[in-house]
Amino acid sequence: MGIQTGSSDAAHKVHGQVEYRVKGRILQTTARGPFKELVEEIPANITELIEKLARQGQWGQIVTFQHSAFMPPSAVRNFGAYLKLRYLNPEIRPVVALVFAPDVDAGPTLVQDYLNCYLDAGVKSQVFEEYVSARDWVEAEISHISTRIEWSDSYKIGDQAIDEQHRELFKRANYVLAATSHEGQVISAMRLFQYMRTHLSHEEELMRRLQYPKLKVHAQEHQEIIARLNVVLLKIANEDMVKADLEELLGDWFLAHMETADTELARFANASK
Repeated sequence: MGIQTGSSDAAHKVHGQVEYRVKGRILQTTARGPFKELVEEIPANITELIEKLARQGQWGQIVTFQHSAFMPPSAVRNFGAYLKLRYLNPEIRPVVALVFAPDVDAGPTLVQDYLNCYLDAGVKSQVFEEYVSARDWVEAEISHISTRIEWSDSYKIGDQAIDEQHRELFKRANYVLAATSHEGQVISAMRLFQYMRTHLSHEEELMRRLQYPKLKVHAQEHQEIIARLNVVLLKIANEDMVKADLEELLGDWFLAHMETADTELARFANASK
Protein backbone atom coordinates (compact mmCIF):
# COMPACT_ATOMS: atom_id res chain seq x y z
CA MET A 1 0.00 0.00 0.00
CA GLY A 2 1.55 3.32 -1.02
CA ILE A 3 0.42 6.90 -0.57
CA GLN A 4 2.30 9.86 -1.91
CA THR A 5 1.61 13.50 -1.29
CA GLY A 6 3.28 16.62 -2.46
CA SER A 7 2.91 19.92 -4.22
CA SER A 8 1.68 19.85 -7.81
CA ASP A 9 3.72 22.96 -8.54
CA ALA A 10 6.34 22.19 -11.20
CA ALA A 11 9.08 23.70 -9.06
CA HIS A 12 8.29 21.27 -6.25
CA LYS A 13 7.88 17.99 -8.11
CA VAL A 14 11.04 16.58 -6.52
CA HIS A 15 10.85 18.24 -3.09
CA GLY A 16 8.23 18.49 -0.40
CA GLN A 17 6.90 14.95 -0.78
CA VAL A 18 5.98 12.25 1.70
CA GLU A 19 5.37 8.67 0.62
CA TYR A 20 3.85 5.95 2.82
CA ARG A 21 4.04 2.22 2.24
CA VAL A 22 2.66 -0.36 4.67
CA LYS A 23 4.68 -3.56 4.91
CA GLY A 24 3.29 -5.91 7.53
CA ARG A 25 3.50 -4.08 10.85
CA ILE A 26 5.89 -1.40 9.61
CA LEU A 27 4.93 1.91 8.00
CA GLN A 28 7.73 2.73 5.56
CA THR A 29 7.88 6.50 5.10
CA THR A 30 10.01 8.48 2.69
CA ALA A 31 10.24 12.21 3.43
CA ARG A 32 11.79 14.19 0.60
CA GLY A 33 12.37 17.85 1.54
CA PRO A 34 12.86 20.70 1.91
CA PHE A 35 9.52 21.30 3.61
CA LYS A 36 7.75 24.58 3.97
CA GLU A 37 5.19 22.91 6.25
CA LEU A 38 5.56 19.15 6.81
CA VAL A 39 2.12 18.74 8.38
CA GLU A 40 0.52 19.81 5.11
CA GLU A 41 2.22 16.91 3.32
CA ILE A 42 0.56 14.29 5.55
CA PRO A 43 -2.57 12.79 3.94
CA ALA A 44 -5.84 12.78 5.83
CA ASN A 45 -6.14 8.99 5.69
CA ILE A 46 -2.96 8.50 7.74
CA THR A 47 -5.41 7.98 10.62
CA GLU A 48 -6.92 5.03 8.77
CA LEU A 49 -3.47 3.53 8.19
CA ILE A 50 -2.52 3.93 11.85
CA GLU A 51 -5.74 2.29 13.02
CA LYS A 52 -5.11 -0.65 10.68
CA LEU A 53 -1.53 -1.05 11.90
CA ALA A 54 -2.52 -0.72 15.57
CA ARG A 55 -5.03 -3.56 15.20
CA GLN A 56 -2.07 -5.85 14.56
CA GLY A 57 -0.48 -4.98 17.90
CA GLN A 58 2.73 -3.04 18.43
CA TRP A 59 3.79 -1.46 15.15
CA GLY A 60 6.71 0.54 13.86
CA GLN A 61 7.57 3.32 11.46
CA ILE A 62 10.77 3.95 9.55
CA VAL A 63 11.09 7.53 8.29
CA THR A 64 13.82 7.90 5.69
CA PHE A 65 14.77 11.49 4.81
CA GLN A 66 16.01 12.18 1.30
CA HIS A 67 17.56 15.21 -0.38
CA SER A 68 16.80 17.70 2.40
CA ALA A 69 15.32 17.65 5.91
CA PHE A 70 14.97 21.41 6.11
CA MET A 71 11.85 23.06 7.47
CA PRO A 72 11.56 26.38 9.31
CA PRO A 73 11.24 26.57 13.12
CA SER A 74 7.52 27.32 12.97
CA ALA A 75 6.97 24.16 10.90
CA VAL A 76 8.96 22.11 13.43
CA ARG A 77 6.70 23.38 16.23
CA ASN A 78 3.57 22.61 14.21
CA PHE A 79 4.83 19.10 13.46
CA GLY A 80 5.53 18.47 17.14
CA ALA A 81 2.06 19.65 18.13
CA TYR A 82 0.54 17.51 15.39
CA LEU A 83 2.31 14.36 16.65
CA LYS A 84 1.15 14.98 20.22
CA LEU A 85 -2.45 15.04 19.03
CA ARG A 86 -1.97 12.08 16.70
CA TYR A 87 -0.56 9.88 19.46
CA LEU A 88 -2.63 11.15 22.36
CA ASN A 89 -3.81 7.56 22.82
CA PRO A 90 -0.77 5.55 24.01
CA GLU A 91 -2.30 2.30 22.72
CA ILE A 92 -1.72 3.29 19.09
CA ARG A 93 1.82 4.70 19.45
CA PRO A 94 4.48 3.09 17.27
CA VAL A 95 8.21 2.87 17.68
CA VAL A 96 9.88 5.17 15.17
CA ALA A 97 13.28 5.03 13.49
CA LEU A 98 14.45 8.24 11.79
CA VAL A 99 16.99 7.67 9.04
CA PHE A 100 19.24 10.60 8.14
CA ALA A 101 22.00 9.69 5.68
CA PRO A 102 25.10 11.92 6.07
CA ASP A 103 24.43 13.63 2.73
CA VAL A 104 20.89 14.81 3.61
CA ASP A 105 20.86 18.59 3.55
CA ALA A 106 20.10 20.18 6.97
CA GLY A 107 20.07 16.73 8.55
CA PRO A 108 22.82 17.40 11.13
CA THR A 109 21.15 20.68 12.07
CA LEU A 110 17.58 19.43 12.45
CA VAL A 111 17.96 15.77 13.43
CA GLN A 112 17.52 16.51 17.14
CA ASP A 113 14.48 18.69 16.46
CA TYR A 114 12.78 15.86 14.55
CA LEU A 115 13.68 13.36 17.25
CA ASN A 116 12.32 15.64 19.97
CA CYS A 117 9.01 15.96 18.13
CA TYR A 118 8.47 12.21 18.43
CA LEU A 119 9.88 11.87 21.95
CA ASP A 120 7.74 14.75 23.23
CA ALA A 121 4.70 12.93 21.80
CA GLY A 122 5.56 9.87 23.91
CA VAL A 123 6.83 7.84 20.95
CA LYS A 124 9.89 5.64 21.45
CA SER A 125 12.32 6.80 18.76
CA GLN A 126 15.93 6.55 17.63
CA VAL A 127 18.04 8.09 14.88
CA PHE A 128 20.06 6.06 12.36
CA GLU A 129 22.34 6.85 9.44
CA GLU A 130 21.27 3.92 7.30
CA TYR A 131 18.10 1.95 6.67
CA VAL A 132 19.21 -1.59 7.54
CA SER A 133 20.11 -0.72 11.13
CA ALA A 134 16.85 1.18 11.49
CA ARG A 135 14.84 -1.77 10.18
CA ASP A 136 16.63 -4.24 12.48
CA TRP A 137 15.93 -2.04 15.51
CA VAL A 138 12.25 -1.55 14.66
CA GLU A 139 11.72 -5.27 13.99
CA ALA A 140 13.35 -6.17 17.31
CA GLU A 141 11.18 -3.63 19.15
CA ILE A 142 7.85 -4.74 17.68
CA SER A 143 8.44 -8.49 17.62
CA HIS A 144 6.40 -9.76 20.57
CA ILE A 145 4.30 -12.56 21.91
CA SER A 146 0.80 -12.30 23.30
CA THR A 147 0.32 -13.23 26.93
CA ARG A 148 -3.25 -14.22 26.05
CA ILE A 149 -1.98 -17.08 23.90
CA GLU A 150 1.16 -17.95 25.80
CA TRP A 151 1.34 -21.61 26.81
CA SER A 152 0.94 -22.56 30.45
CA ASP A 153 1.39 -26.01 31.96
CA SER A 154 -1.93 -25.44 33.68
CA TYR A 155 -3.49 -26.05 30.24
CA LYS A 156 -2.37 -29.69 30.21
CA ILE A 157 -5.25 -32.15 29.89
CA GLY A 158 -3.42 -35.32 30.89
CA ASP A 159 -2.55 -36.84 27.51
CA GLN A 160 1.13 -36.32 26.70
CA ALA A 161 0.83 -36.38 22.89
CA ILE A 162 -2.13 -33.98 22.82
CA ASP A 163 -0.54 -31.67 25.39
CA GLU A 164 2.62 -31.40 23.25
CA GLN A 165 0.53 -30.61 20.18
CA HIS A 166 -1.42 -27.97 22.08
CA ARG A 167 1.85 -26.39 23.23
CA GLU A 168 3.06 -26.30 19.62
CA LEU A 169 -0.18 -24.67 18.47
CA PHE A 170 0.20 -21.85 20.99
CA LYS A 171 3.83 -21.39 19.91
CA ARG A 172 2.87 -21.19 16.24
CA ALA A 173 0.08 -18.71 16.96
CA ASN A 174 2.61 -16.43 18.64
CA TYR A 175 4.89 -16.74 15.62
CA VAL A 176 2.07 -15.18 13.58
CA LEU A 177 1.83 -12.22 15.96
CA ALA A 178 5.61 -11.86 16.17
CA ALA A 179 6.04 -11.62 12.38
CA THR A 180 6.78 -8.06 11.30
CA SER A 181 6.39 -8.45 7.53
CA HIS A 182 3.29 -9.43 5.60
CA GLU A 183 5.16 -12.34 4.05
CA GLY A 184 6.16 -13.54 7.52
CA GLN A 185 2.59 -13.24 8.74
CA VAL A 186 1.26 -15.30 5.82
CA ILE A 187 3.89 -18.04 6.15
CA SER A 188 3.44 -18.29 9.93
CA ALA A 189 -0.35 -18.36 9.57
CA MET A 190 -0.22 -21.15 6.99
CA ARG A 191 2.06 -23.20 9.25
CA LEU A 192 -0.37 -22.70 12.12
CA PHE A 193 -3.31 -23.74 9.94
CA GLN A 194 -1.55 -26.86 8.66
CA TYR A 195 -0.50 -27.92 12.14
CA MET A 196 -4.00 -27.31 13.49
CA ARG A 197 -5.45 -29.65 10.85
CA THR A 198 -2.83 -32.29 11.67
CA HIS A 199 -3.57 -32.00 15.39
CA LEU A 200 -7.34 -32.24 14.99
CA SER A 201 -6.94 -35.23 12.67
CA HIS A 202 -4.83 -36.91 15.34
CA GLU A 203 -7.56 -36.40 17.94
CA GLU A 204 -10.29 -37.68 15.62
CA GLU A 205 -8.28 -40.78 14.74
CA LEU A 206 -7.80 -41.43 18.46
CA MET A 207 -11.55 -41.08 19.06
CA ARG A 208 -12.36 -43.51 16.23
CA ARG A 209 -9.83 -46.01 17.55
CA LEU A 210 -11.32 -45.77 21.06
CA GLN A 211 -14.89 -45.80 19.72
CA TYR A 212 -15.40 -42.58 21.67
CA PRO A 213 -19.14 -41.99 22.19
CA LYS A 214 -18.91 -38.21 21.71
CA LEU A 215 -16.84 -38.31 18.52
CA LYS A 216 -19.51 -36.60 16.37
CA VAL A 217 -20.02 -33.66 18.75
CA HIS A 218 -16.29 -33.26 19.30
CA ALA A 219 -15.54 -33.37 15.56
CA GLN A 220 -18.18 -30.68 14.94
CA GLU A 221 -16.27 -28.38 17.29
CA HIS A 222 -13.13 -29.14 15.28
CA GLN A 223 -14.91 -28.03 12.11
CA GLU A 224 -15.83 -24.75 13.76
CA ILE A 225 -12.21 -24.23 14.86
CA ILE A 226 -11.01 -24.71 11.28
CA ALA A 227 -13.69 -22.35 9.95
CA ARG A 228 -12.78 -19.64 12.47
CA LEU A 229 -9.07 -20.02 11.79
CA ASN A 230 -9.69 -19.83 8.05
CA VAL A 231 -11.38 -16.44 8.52
CA VAL A 232 -8.30 -15.19 10.40
CA LEU A 233 -6.03 -16.49 7.61
CA LEU A 234 -8.05 -14.76 4.91
CA LYS A 235 -7.72 -11.44 6.74
CA ILE A 236 -3.96 -11.92 7.02
CA ALA A 237 -3.72 -12.79 3.31
CA ASN A 238 -5.60 -9.55 2.55
CA GLU A 239 -3.14 -7.52 4.69
CA ASP A 240 -5.72 -6.94 7.38
CA MET A 241 -4.47 -8.97 10.32
CA VAL A 242 -6.25 -8.27 13.60
CA LYS A 243 -4.32 -9.38 16.68
CA ALA A 244 -7.49 -9.64 18.77
CA ASP A 245 -9.02 -12.16 16.32
CA LEU A 246 -6.23 -14.69 16.87
CA GLU A 247 -6.15 -14.00 20.62
CA GLU A 248 -9.88 -14.61 20.89
CA LEU A 249 -9.71 -17.81 18.82
CA LEU A 250 -6.78 -19.42 20.68
CA GLY A 251 -6.88 -17.69 24.05
CA ASP A 252 -10.64 -17.92 24.56
CA TRP A 253 -12.51 -20.28 22.23
CA PHE A 254 -9.87 -22.98 21.65
CA LEU A 255 -8.74 -22.86 25.27
CA ALA A 256 -12.33 -23.48 26.38
CA HIS A 257 -12.47 -26.42 23.95
CA MET A 258 -9.29 -27.82 25.52
CA GLU A 259 -10.60 -27.43 29.05
CA THR A 260 -13.89 -29.18 28.31
CA ALA A 261 -14.04 -31.46 25.25
CA ASP A 262 -10.33 -32.33 25.11
CA THR A 263 -10.07 -32.91 28.86
CA GLU A 264 -13.05 -35.26 28.70
CA LEU A 265 -11.42 -37.12 25.79
CA ALA A 266 -8.15 -37.48 27.70
CA ARG A 267 -9.97 -38.94 30.71
CA PHE A 268 -11.75 -41.45 28.49
CA ALA A 269 -8.50 -42.41 26.76
CA ASN A 270 -6.68 -42.90 30.08
CA ALA A 271 -9.53 -44.98 31.45
CA SER A 272 -9.41 -47.18 28.35
CA LYS A 273 -5.76 -48.12 28.78
